[in-house]
Amino acid sequence: MQFLIPLPLTAGMILAWSVCLDPGHGGSDAGAVGIYYMEKEANLDVAFLARSYLEQLPECETVSMTRDSDRYVSLVDRVEYANAGGYDRFISIHHNAFNGSVQGTETYCDTDGSPESFALRDITHPYIVEAFGYTDRGVKTAGFYVIKYTEMPSILGEASFLDYITGWDESWRFYTQWQDHSGIEGWAYCAGLCENLLSPVTPQYLSRVVDNSYPSFTTEGPNRWDLGYYGAPFGPDYAWINVSGTVHTARWNPYIPVSGLYDVSLWWVSGSNRATDARFIVHHQNGENEFIVDQSTGGEEWYSLGSFSFPEGTFGWVEISSEGCTPGPVIVADAVRFMNVPVGIEGSHPPALEQAISISPNPALSSVRIELFGFSAVSRIGIYDISGRLIDEVLSTHPNSNVFLWAADACDPGVYFTFAGSDESGTLSGRVVILER
Repeated sequence: MQFLIPLPLTAGMILAWSVCLDPGHGGSDAGAVGIYYMEKEANLDVAFLARSYLEQLPECETVSMTRDSDRYVSLVDRVEYANAGGYDRFISIHHNAFNGSVQGTETYCDTDGSPESFALRDITHPYIVEAFGYTDRGVKTAGFYVIKYTEMPSILGEASFLDYITGWDESWRFYTQWQDHSGIEGWAYCAGLCENLLSPVTPQYLSRVVDNSYPSFTTEGPNRWDLGYYGAPFGPDYAWINVSGTVHTARWNPYIPVSGLYDVSLWWVSGSNRATDARFIVHHQNGENEFIVDQSTGGEEWYSLGSFSFPEGTFGWVEISSEGCTPGPVIVADAVRFMNVPVGIEGSHPPALEQAISISPNPALSSVRIELFGFSAVSRIGIYDISGRLIDEVLSTHPNSNVFLWAADACDPGVYFTFAGSDESGTLSGRVVILER
């Protein structure tokens, strides 16, 4: 997968553009149903990740979504929303279903669509095919409502068959984010749009942005965080709260596509009422680092905290906390970017360590002790059933400890697998047997 796609700059190129993403189905309309995941969930995951890449482009002024949560939106409402916004492009994101034995990628435009719709379809389709490497079922036309009645160039993608179970379980790949399944599809839609609209480059695949409006952004504390619209937030808005005697936190938790070194950068909107001592904590592969940031100045551009090692998956995050801040001012939680930093072959690498995993007792009845050796500190591990479904995540017993206690009381007897990942040491898995109680 290419990181940057140079494209020719031509006379009349669009210098600024907008796009409406349409995650199909939602709410009471599940769409295709797999064993582990439903189409409405996969569509929304892909849309958010496509948005994460598109919002990094200076020339992409607006990225909107017909739904940003699990709710039902009628076809009429989707079309009216897109037409009212006057977007330059419309992409409806779907996943197919048939009989469990068919797999492949299709991309549609309306049968009577504009030449621009046909061009968008033909340019985007190869990127989606390359993302998954599934059977190329071709570019097609159909009279689907959302691409028939939208006024801008529009396409509908069916990237895969969610109910496919013959060679593998496609719904499991979405459920576990196998090889960054949703992320690579979201990047493909972004890449197609960039080529269609003559954007000079496509954002790096190995980069992720988490905005305060994304599902992977969460807040904690006794009071609700408010939304602000002043200035130039990264997305449609930003979250803020007054520093008080109680502790409030917000957390950005991306899915890191490949283990490695990532630059962590912040985006906020500054103001005279902002805290000068906002407390940020980066939780990474080797522990955590704390930073005090002055949010009363700067802002509205990326502010780098440095580069840190992150393992693949959701094992790293960034947090902002009001703890220790001067009471009264406002702390702002907007967006955090995680961008991969290439490491040349001449760079220093830690020596290889003997890797081992200890699981005891094994077989077990309930509580299982898991310890890793030859790994830098790992904060959590995943527990999977025999079919590959993630059923639990276990935190280490102490900071900088590679000891985990898994309470397996609620699990049925059988075989399970524990998985740990480290960019220095690779990955390691162990087999756990739970006996009849």
